[in-house]
Amino acid sequence: MKKFILAAAVLAAFSTSGVAENNYKPEAMSVATEINYSFDGANTNEGFQLPEYGAKVRLFLNDNWVVRLNLGLGVDTQKGTTYYEDANTEYERYNKTTTTTFSIMPGFEYHFNKFDRISPYVGAELGIRTLSTKNVTEDEHAESRTEDKTPGLGFAVNAVSGVDVYLCKGLYVGAELGLGYEMMNVKRGTSTVEQGNNKVETDGSNSTKAGEFGFHVTPTLRIGWFF
Repeated sequence: MKKFILAAAVLAAFSTSGVAENNYKPEAMSVATEINYSFDGANTNEGFQLPEYGAKVRLFLNDNWVVRLNLGLGVDTQKGTTYYEDANTEYERYNKTTTTTFSIMPGFEYHFNKFDRISPYVGAELGIRTLSTKNVTEDEHAESRTEDKTPGLGFAVNAVSGVDVYLCKGLYVGAELGLGYEMMNVKRGTSTVEQGNNKVETDGSNSTKAGEFGFHVTPTLRIGWFF
């Protein structure tokens, strides 16, 4: 949050630097691309979460209306080793879990076009999210390998409020806050056990469906350019 406050202070400095004669904002039918970083999205288990890093494409229809396509990708990998003894001999069991999330969120923005270098806006987005979890365990003593794969599919709807600050013609930075509802349906998946020359694949043991409505905001810092 300290980083977000610092970023907001920088944006405020730019917005109060005076009104220039040039029009720094994009013209109608301009296309903008940007990258963004969510400070809290991947670091909390509460509320509505988006992937930590993302990219966005925007089409400026006119001075007020913008359509957008937000893409998100998050990859989390955890590795661990368990040491245990059998008949006074120490063995190792390795474990690696990789969780990948992807989201595609089309939406719109309405900009309040009152300033030359700064453009506050409100908007909304609705899209799909996918989840893929892969857990691999290798046991040195049993000479076995177990691989569990679990897919998930869901959707999210998000209300946003943000601001663009134009540094020069064609380049801007911004910040955005969002909250919304997310639903994820996690399927049973599969479990594959390999031991020696034997390989057995079975269906997973459980599936889940969860929904969350988040009143927690996700501060996001953005940098973009248009052409």
